[in-house]
Amino acid sequence: MKRQTINFAHTPFINRKIPTVILLVVTGLAVSGFLLNIVLTLLNGGTYIKQRKVIIEQSKTKESLEKRFKSASDALSSSDFYQLSREAHYLKDVLSQKEFSWLIFLNRLETIKPYKTIFQSISPKVRKDKSFYVKVKGLAQPRDEIFKLEQNIFKSKYFGKPHLTSEELDKTSQWQAFEIEFVYYPEGKK
Repeated sequence: MKRQTINFAHTPFINRKIPTVILLVVTGLAVSGFLLNIVLTLLNGGTYIKQRKVIIEQSKTKESLEKRFKSASDALSSSDFYQLSREAHYLKDVLSQKEFSWLIFLNRLETIKPYKTIFQSISPKVRKDKSFYVKVKGLAQPRDEIFKLEQNIFKSKYFGKPHLTSEELDKTSQWQAFEIEFVYYPEGKK
């Protein structure tokens, strides 16, 4: 028998194999693509979320640094330079006074102090040339001890320019009260 190519059925027969196969292949590809997308999202999504968090943190840090920079820039631009200069000089004076060694100074002062002389107050002040202007109040007995102190200041390599500013006899103790000013050179006279 010979195969017929014409369909003699009351309702024509539709060959559904080819469209069904095509539909199944397309659906299978779509489902496999969807599943592949889910797997790749799960594998790479964690890294993406981590990187996104890092970017968010970095942008917040950048914004805070920009705000700090702007406030510092505003503070510097609005500052009074005269006031800053005064503060810098004050800090320089404080630091130079910190360099002053009281222990060395008092040891050297002890070497020039005569035996019968008492120092009641000692006040050094820094000068521009890094030497110190020193004002000393004290008592001496007899009066000649004051002159020995002056001579010792003249002879010392660390002290100089003595000037006796006041001298008075204390009537109750019979000690000679005095006030003397001189210069202290921490590095020695030049």
